[in-house]
Amino acid sequence: MSKRHNGAHKRAEWSLVCANERGEFWDEPKLAGAARSGLYLRLPRREELSPLPEAAVLQFLPQRAPLGWPAGSSDDEEPLVYEGALAVAAQLPSGWTRTLLPAWENLEGAEALPIFGYTAVFYHEDRLWCAAVQTEDNDRWHPCDYALPELEECIKELKKLFPHNRLIDHLAHCATCYGCYNAQNIFYGRWEGAAPISPVCNATCRGCISKQPEGAPPSPQIRLQFKPTAEEVAELGVFHLSRAERGIYTFGQGCEGEPSLQADVASEAIRLIRQKTEKGTLHMNSNGSKPNECVKMFEAGLNSLRVSLCSAREETYNAYYRPRGYAFKDVLQTIKLARQYGLWVSLNLLLLPGLNDTTKELDALLELVNRYDVNMIQMRNLNIDPDWLSEEMELPEEMGIGVAEMIKRLRREAPKVRIGSHNPSREEMVK
Repeated sequence: MSKRHNGAHKRAEWSLVCANERGEFWDEPKLAGAARSGLYLRLPRREELSPLPEAAVLQFLPQRAPLGWPAGSSDDEEPLVYEGALAVAAQLPSGWTRTLLPAWENLEGAEALPIFGYTAVFYHEDRLWCAAVQTEDNDRWHPCDYALPELEECIKELKKLFPHNRLIDHLAHCATCYGCYNAQNIFYGRWEGAAPISPVCNATCRGCISKQPEGAPPSPQIRLQFKPTAEEVAELGVFHLSRAERGIYTFGQGCEGEPSLQADVASEAIRLIRQKTEKGTLHMNSNGSKPNECVKMFEAGLNSLRVSLCSAREETYNAYYRPRGYAFKDVLQTIKLARQYGLWVSLNLLLLPGLNDTTKELDALLELVNRYDVNMIQMRNLNIDPDWLSEEMELPEEMGIGVAEMIKRLRREAPKVRIGSHNPSREEMVK
C-alpha cells in the first residue's frame, strides 16, 4: 500500500480527513476515507456516523499515514496511502459509542499509541462527522460542567473540612491532573462521586489505565498508593451523599485496582454510611472476580454493581483480562448473586469495533444478559491502540455486523436491558 491517489475528479461522499504535525486539519474531497473494524478496512455506512459532537477533540496520529479510496471506488480494492499527511482521530465525549476505528498505515519508527479511544473522522456536506452513535444524553456528564473555575477553591474547602482524610489529596490529584469527573464531583458536591479503596488488582488487563507492565503503552494514570480505612471512606461518603442531588458514591475507579479485594473495608464503610444516612446510591465498579467477597458488600447495603467485560466468551475474556486467581465462572457467579440480592446490575462493555459486533461475540452477550437478568449494558469505548492489541491477542477473523447494527439487535433481542453509558441513581433505576 504505497501508491498515492490518482487524482480522480469525483467528490467522495465521506471524504478523507488529514492533518500535519502542526495540528492543521483538512479534507481530501477526491478520496473516500477508509475506516477500520477489527482486522478489516472498509467504507463507513450512514447509520454508523454522526456529526462530530461539539465536545469531541480532534488529534493527529504520529507516524501514521491515512488511507482511502478514489471517490466512487469499491472498498473491495486495496486502499491507497495518502503520503505526506497524518491520520486523524477523534476523542469522543461521554455518552458516545464508537462504531469504527481510524484506518492508517504505520510509517517507519511508529510507536504504540497511548491508551485512549480512537474514532474515525470524515468530512461530509461542509462539516466533520465521526464514526459514533449517541447511546445516552445525560445532563450530568456534559464536559462543559467540569473543570470549572471554582474547582481549586472547592478542593481547598474539603481539605479544611477533612484535614486527615487521605482520600481528599488523592482525589484532588485525580480531579486536577486527570480531569476525572467522579473525583471532581466529590468537590462540587453533586451526582456520582469517587471512592477509591484498592491499590491492588487480580487482573492484568491489556488496556489498564492505572498500571501497565514494562514494554506496554504507558498507563495515563497512577494507581492509588495506600489502603484507606473504613472510617476515611465512610466520612467522605456520608458528606457526599448528604449534599449531592441524585448522589452516587462509587467504589472502583480508573485510578485503583479491584475494590472487591478490599471487601472488608468497603462493607464496613457501607454500614457506617448507612448508620448516618439512607440517602443516595452506593455503587461498585468491579471485575466481578470475588463472588464471596462481593456478597459481604451486598449484605452491608450496596445498591448497584457494574461488572467490566470485554466479552461474554471465556476465551476472549481471558485473553484481554489475563485473570490471576479467578476464572470467568466467578464473574458469572457474582452477577447471579448480585441479582439475587436485588442489586441493579450493569455490564461495563469494553467495546472495540470488529470484536464485540461479530456474531459469535454478540450471541454470547445476548445469552448472558438474558440468562442472568442483567439490567443494563453500558457501552464503553475500549481505549487502546488496535495494532498493539492485535499483536497481543487474536482478533476475530469474522467480519462484524457493525456496532450500530449490534445495538439494534441488543434492543430487539434483549428488550428489558437498558442500553446506555452511565450509572443510574436509585431514583432512575425504575424509569
